[in-house]
Amino acid sequence: MTNRNYLYRLQARYLVERQDEPLWGKVLTPDNKHRKDVVEQVVQTALPETKNADEVSCAVKAFMTAELPHELIELLERIVLHNSGFANNENL
Repeated sequence: MTNRNYLYRLQARYLVERQDEPLWGKVLTPDNKHRKDVVEQVVQTALPETKNADEVSCAVKAFMTAELPHELIELLERIVLHNSGFANNENL
């Protein structure tokens, strides 16, 4: 439903909050034509809004599993450099 109605921001927030690895896998599959739009919203909106390190860790793991290195670097730059709450997190 979110793909059909271009609600990528809502889908990104749901993915981050849910922390469900199989769900991340479905969304980040290469044959998902909406993957780029969802990833963009995860990086630009959903993760910068969170204060939960577990949500960030789950998303990072999902990006690594989906082999999205460029998007992962962008995500980490945005989270670690621009979100002081995660700047000292050694795991990230």
